[in-house]
Formats: sequence, structure tokens, C-alpha cells
Amino acid sequence: MPPIMNATAQKLPFLRYCKWRWLHFRRTWTDTRADRTPSWSRFYLRAYFRLLSVAILTAVVVATALAPGRAGQIPGVALILIAAVTFGFPALIAYRWMRPVWHDLTIIRERASDFTGGRFNIRARVSHSVIIGPLARMLNALAARMERIIAAQRELTNGISHELRTPLARVRFALEILRQPGSAAEYDEALAGIGQDVTELEELIDMSLTYARLEHSSLQSNLEATPLLSWFDKQVHDATLLYTHMRIVRDVDINPCACVAMDTRLMSYAMRNLLRNASKYAQARIVVGLSVQRGHVHIFVEDDGAGVPEHERDRIFDPFVRLDRQTGGYGIGLAITRQVLNAHRGHIAVTDPVTLSGARFELSWPVSAAA
Repeated sequence: MPPIMNATAQKLPFLRYCKWRWLHFRRTWTDTRADRTPSWSRFYLRAYFRLLSVAILTAVVVATALAPGRAGQIPGVALILIAAVTFGFPALIAYRWMRPVWHDLTIIRERASDFTGGRFNIRARVSHSVIIGPLARMLNALAARMERIIAAQRELTNGISHELRTPLARVRFALEILRQPGSAAEYDEALAGIGQDVTELEELIDMSLTYARLEHSSLQSNLEATPLLSWFDKQVHDATLLYTHMRIVRDVDINPCACVAMDTRLMSYAMRNLLRNASKYAQARIVVGLSVQRGHVHIFVEDDGAGVPEHERDRIFDPFVRLDRQTGGYGIGLAITRQVLNAHRGHIAVTDPVTLSGARFELSWPVSAAA
């Protein structure tokens, strides 16, 4: 008996309590609102009457088969026993069968109500029922997913609000200069500064939208068969043209005709981001490798810079985390790269260098069947 019902039973006399129970019972049966509280009695009686109809039909068939034409000769005690079994056994079976299901449904209903109120940190009790168990696990997975999305959105909002302050402050300062410029050179410099800040704001908004889009969507509809070697060579070639002060070395060990299924646009973004980061921190040399081993594509980008401290190797993939604020950027590129790899059922990690002395980023994702 629920705690509220116990408190009511202690406060009311027996007759008034019975009347209150009857009114409560009648209300649960007659209330047709969508948000009404489910009635255990209605749930139980429906199951009982269905089982009872089956039991009566079975008893009639068995009695007809065993004693055809002699139904009036059955002793009264036997009739009473048959009636008791016919009516009592379905009641017991219905209770033993439906009571655990009712408890599970009640728990899931309470958890769904919590989720509606935004309390996604509460989990439904996992049931061993083959009917309710999958539903409870799905609700828990939904709650965990919503909790991650809300946390990511909160983190994204806080990060954007922080990153927007610096360029907006510079734009405001440049506008003050434009109102009363000291010289033509100062006027041109203020205009150029505003243009640069607007470009930074556009880049920040674009990266933030990409991060939010990856957090909410799947890549299944964007996967396409891509020649791996030609795609890789294009990324390295573009980086060679952009970062002319760096020596970029290829280390390739794959079949030239190999194709993999991937989102070319997003994976190219991840690759460009790693090469851009390497060019910021490297001194003179970058090594980029590609191989296919045990059904997985492996790519590494290694530089001869200062490297990443071991205790910071996991944190740098969080959005808006920058270990060195002197090199520019927003600290969201690696977070997007990790999301791209997660969407491809792969992963990205920072490991110890092998050939050079700096940071080594390793990407890997499974090779899907491709034409």
C-alpha cells in the first residue's frame, strides 16, 4: 500500500476509509483524461476475465469430452471444486503474472514523467521482463543521450559567449576609432581590423554549428565510397601549398585501389584540422602516414614541435580547450575531429611520438564495404 494510502487509513474511520476507497476506485474507472492515473484494478480485472473465459471454455470442453451426456450425474462437491478451480486459478495466475508487469509499468511511467520535467539524470530500473526490459533500457539510453546533448549545448553556449567577447570588444574599439580617426592610416587600420574580426566571428559560428550538427545527427546518409589514396594525397598536397615553410613527408602503405566508405567532407575537415594544428606547433617537419590494418584505416600526423603533455592528452579534445593561447584558434577543432571519428565508429588519440619529437595524432576507423 502506498504511503499516502497508509496515512489516509490511519486518519479515517474504517467505514469512511472504505467509502473513500470506493470513490477512488470508481474515479479511476470513470476518468477518461489522457493524463489520468492508471488503475491497477482495471488492469487486473481485464487480464482476469480474459483468463477466466479461457478457463471456462477449457472446463466445458474437458467435461464434455470426459462425461458426454452425464453432466447431471456429477456430484455437487465435484461441481463446487471444479467451479472453485475454474474461477480461482485464473485469479491467481492473473495476479502472479500481471503484478510484476504492473510494477515495471509504474516505474517506467514515473521515469517518463521525470524525463518530461527535464530530470534526465534519473534512470528507470532495468527489468528482466522480455516485454518491459527493452523499453526500460531504451528509456535509459534516451535519458543518457538527452543528458549528453544538454551538457554539450550548455558547454557550447558558455564557450561561444566567452569567445565572442574578444572580437566584439575589438570591433567596438575600432568603431570608436572610426568616429574620430587621427589619420588616414589609422582609419584604414581600423577597417582592416573590423574585417578580420568579422571573419573570425564567421569562422567561430561555422565551427560551432558544425559541432552542434554532429552532436545531433548521424552520418549514415552521407557515407560514400571514396578512393582512399587519392583523397589522402589531395589533403597532403593542399597542406603543402598552404604551409610552405614546413616539410611534409608522406608515409603510405596501402593498396592504391583501396576504397572506404566515409563522409568525405567531414573527414577532410578533420584531416585539415590536424595538419593545420601540426603546422602551428611544428618547427620544420611534419610526417603524415596512411595504412590499412586488420580492417581499419589508420592515419597519423606527427610533428617535431614541443608535443602535448601526457596529462593533457584527453582534455585537448574537449571544446574550447586551448593549451597555448598564443597561436590563435578557438579550441573547438579537435572536438569536432573527435565527433567526426565517433560518427565513423572510429577514434582519435594523442600518443607518444615514433619518428619525431613532437605530438602524434592517430586516427582510425573501420573499413566499411564499398563498391
